[in-house]
Amino acid sequence: MALRGDSSLRPLEFGTTGFYPPFTGAEMARRSEELGFDFQMFSENHTRVPDCLGEMRDAVRSTDRIKLLCGPLTFVTRNPGVIASGILPIQLLSGGRAICGVASGDSAVAVVGKRPQHINELERDLGILRSYLHQKDVTFGELTSRLEWAAGLAFDPVPIQMVCSGPRAIAVAARLADRIGLSVGANPDRITWALKIIDEALGPAGRSRDDVRIGAFLPVAITTDRATGREAIRPRTAGWAHMSSFKGNDLSQQPEIMRRVTSVLRDTYDYRYHHPGAPAQNPNTAACDEEFGDWFGIGGPPSYVVDRIGELVELGLDFFVTALPPAEREEFAGEVMPPLRTLRS
Repeated sequence: MALRGDSSLRPLEFGTTGFYPPFTGAEMARRSEELGFDFQMFSENHTRVPDCLGEMRDAVRSTDRIKLLCGPLTFVTRNPGVIASGILPIQLLSGGRAICGVASGDSAVAVVGKRPQHINELERDLGILRSYLHQKDVTFGELTSRLEWAAGLAFDPVPIQMVCSGPRAIAVAARLADRIGLSVGANPDRITWALKIIDEALGPAGRSRDDVRIGAFLPVAITTDRATGREAIRPRTAGWAHMSSFKGNDLSQQPEIMRRVTSVLRDTYDYRYHHPGAPAQNPNTAACDEEFGDWFGIGGPPSYVVDRIGELVELGLDFFVTALPPAEREEFAGEVMPPLRTLRS
């Protein structure tokens, strides 16, 4: 593929995410830093976790190295200027460790009875956010706006990471984001499909692979063997797969193994089960059979997970995000991350 750049010179990054009890963000990030993760993501859903930006400010003071990523936030529930004004203090306090995560909207939007943002509005608001974070003027009719309180302060612009799954959203991320978080599963063919869209959008925007970091949000299960891995990963895929079912995605263009799941989830996904404590067997997971789970996710012993993610590294991905139970999270950090890092050392 064109415009890939020399990704071999860029170190791999690993992030961890998930919902968290109130006022535990600092301890969560501190533990992730001890385990060797490169960034901690703070989930966004005002009904299930306290404000993620507040948790991130607490985390700044209890960590030294780890990057702090919000969200993804959505412009449906937060104005671009409000997001910029909220994330920039974290960048200043942390010495440049903030990452601003955004997306069209998922559970935080659903719980207030709204839908993900239309792609044209998303692109508009992403451009506004970028202008604010780069200390540029933003025009609203006859009004000109900027972050006046930050004038004279020295800081690097906060990188924007957009999480995306559909082709139009992926193209928007390629044009405007600094980091692209693909939520399309772990199948190499599907990752290749997304990378092609990115490459096709980068050139006309005057950008190349050197201007962005591209990663993937991966459904993963760490188990003792492949059989238990296939069983464990199946119920973990619905929460990721339903993002590819949003209206605006042309399901007819998806592989059949994916379409038979997304066509069900489009009309039946139930956000009451969109949280870590949900029972493994629920209406959402019922749509995902074992064959799909093994295709869309990665389940098995650490050596198998290393091999599968290694294939994605070879395709040019720069970072990976997982949401794992504590024991599996430690095993991932201790047995999966180190051998993968050697692929870029």
